[in-house]
Amino acid sequence: MAQVAMNAYTRILARRHPALRVNCAHPGYVKTDMTFDSGFLTPEEGGRNVVTVALLPDGGPTGAFFDQGKEAPFV
Repeated sequence: MAQVAMNAYTRILARRHPALRVNCAHPGYVKTDMTFDSGFLTPEEGGRNVVTVALLPDGGPTGAFFDQGKEAPFV
């Protein structure tokens, strides 16, 4: 339910602030203490996925969901 709310809020913010780029980024299943080291990605790889979205060029997508650095449909 939290993911659905985050996706919806991303779209709301993107519409309210058209001059900004507002996106939602999922880093992937990262190997951390939180996942008991069972993730598939290293923290560096997960971080890279989020930074890729943060560094999108001006005029790039807004109100979008990114999964592992690539734009994906909302689920």
